[in-house]
Amino acid sequence: MVAPNPGPYTGPGTNTWIVDAGPVVVVIDPGPDDDSHLAAERFTFGNTVAVVEVRGVISDAADTVEALDRLRQHDATVGVVLVTHSHPDHLPLAERLAATHRASVRRYPDLGDGDVVRAGRLNLTALYTPGHSADHLCFLIAEDRAVFTGDLVLGKGSSMVTYPEGNVAAYLRSLERLEALKPAMLFPGHWDPVADAMGKLEEYRRHRLEREAQVLAEVRRGRGTALELTRRVYGSEVGEDLIQAAEMTMRAHLQKLVDDGLVQEVGGEQFEALK
Repeated sequence: MVAPNPGPYTGPGTNTWIVDAGPVVVVIDPGPDDDSHLAAERFTFGNTVAVVEVRGVISDAADTVEALDRLRQHDATVGVVLVTHSHPDHLPLAERLAATHRASVRRYPDLGDGDVVRAGRLNLTALYTPGHSADHLCFLIAEDRAVFTGDLVLGKGSSMVTYPEGNVAAYLRSLERLEALKPAMLFPGHWDPVADAMGKLEEYRRHRLEREAQVLAEVRRGRGTALELTRRVYGSEVGEDLIQAAEMTMRAHLQKLVDDGLVQEVGGEQFEALK
């Protein structure tokens, strides 16, 4: 189901994934602390609802309705609440939702890389995937090769990697980590599920590397502040409402180039190429 928090950074809203684990359900990313979102206890099929079964992804409306009916008939309760990262569109509702079901909330650093969360008939493996945020986790259902990606990978557009929390080098490593798992399906924190998982991961990695090359080329054309370089690189690609976020993304790329010894910061404001 989708939280009622649409916006330029959240798309249609934050996806709250409800995973059928037999006697219980697992909830991933409860979303913002919103009463109407919490009140959606009885799940009805529609554009804002998605359910994942233990043995595979529900792929059409009939399957979804059947699964939802099964959840209602068994008065399913929440076994555990998982959170991919602590951003305000993913975490805040977790404790309230968990309390109504006497469930636990599991997230980084309580959950570490490779830790397995067992709920009902389901095992989910936590994958430490920093880059978008320092505390980011993905969750893998190994037998289905399904990954809940939080904001590491979205269903549409690109993910934000913004300075100082975002780290481009770590982000690229996290994408490579998922690629090595060869997932079949991705369930993102925003927008729709991704059926071509490997294609999407390659698209994301390529986009980030192309942006880095674009930033480096622009710095080599002439020094500039982060904001000046943002306007030179992005041009009309982003409007004024997103220019601050674009600048923070630019700063994250510049930091990686500084760390790689390709760019230096001079005078506390300007960035110039070294090689």
